Amino acid sequence: MNVSLVIPAKLVDKVGILQERIPYLSESILGMTYCKDKHVVELILNDNEMESEQVSELRESYQDLCSSLENTRVIKERVVKSNLVPGNSAQWGVNKDDLGYSHFMNEYDIMLMERLDKEFIKIAIKHGAEQREYPSVLSKHNMTRNQYHIHFPQNIYGVTTVPHDYKAINNFRKKAQIDSYDESFVFQGEILQPCICYHCYEELQGKILLDGKMLTGKGNCFRHEIEWRKDNFRRSEFTMREIVYIGKENPVVETRNQIMEDVWVLFESLGLKGRITTATDPFFFSQDLKTKGTYQMMSNAKYELLVTTSSGKEVSIASFNYCQDMLCSKYEIKGSDEAALHSGCAAFGIDRWKEALKDIHGSDLKEWPEIDVGRGVLL
Repeated sequence: MNVSLVIPAKLVDKVGILQERIPYLSESILGMTYCKDKHVVELILNDNEMESEQVSELRESYQDLCSSLENTRVIKERVVKSNLVPGNSAQWGVNKDDLGYSHFMNEYDIMLMERLDKEFIKIAIKHGAEQREYPSVLSKHNMTRNQYHIHFPQNIYGVTTVPHDYKAINNFRKKAQIDSYDESFVFQGEILQPCICYHCYEELQGKILLDGKMLTGKGNCFRHEIEWRKDNFRRSEFTMREIVYIGKENPVVETRNQIMEDVWVLFESLGLKGRITTATDPFFFSQDLKTKGTYQMMSNAKYELLVTTSSGKEVSIASFNYCQDMLCSKYEIKGSDEAALHSGCAAFGIDRWKEALKDIHGSDLKEWPEIDVGRGVLL
């Protein structure tokens, strides 16, 4: 079943923002296309799940979504670095490798991931970071502090358990044998980590830091992605390294900018093409987009490194963020004057870096072009 949704005239210049949110209107959406000439979005729906009443509800939700976005301000991104050649779409050789969606990593993937991470660790240590390892779960206490689930509910995975209770355990077993145990799980507020940085803030919660602090950690992160949008670059489980820097305003901003420079040098040395632009976090609700999102764009609080693939698709593979004193205030991390410190972080989607290298250079490191690519970095 297909359903057509007309883009309101007021939202034609905001169609990108709208398209990012339309897939969340219903779990029954299986795909989406956009006709730019007609300003119409075509949805592909699951015929087995959608009845006329549900289609009407979907249209109502779409109208609500459009209304909520009408007064959203669109601020044009600013490009701060680029090695793309204007008008030249054939900047890479054709990659003949089969890079279809894979649910596992082979030895080559693992090797690339490990060696890329070594480069990120070098950058972190260069700037004085201490290494950390954290659990994959964020506690309810931590979530209450960071409020990620309030601003990005579309991304979260909650952790449920079977209670340590004799009757509950027996009941779960009986229900599981007939594949009907969903109601036996209990949710107590724990969330699979969508990022690493909140662990760093929790470690430093309530502390007074005289000289600032820098931490780096890596781990598997989890975000509830829409099934039909998944590919080798967009996954529900992925590996992220973050560098978190905490201190006074100027040193924090300078550190963010220096790390961004170092990462750009690495990016180019690997023969990758792309650009660094101002950006916003993927806030789900229009009010957050109007306030926090607009602030990020206007104040250069967030930059993203976008790699351009061999097909011309742009993918974010790193971000460089300045959070002012917002998170340190939430976690009561203060300086010697007992005022909340400032902080920021640099985040690297290691899987995406790996996929970008495979997409451009193929799956045999020895065949990478020696002149244009710093193979020695990864050998």
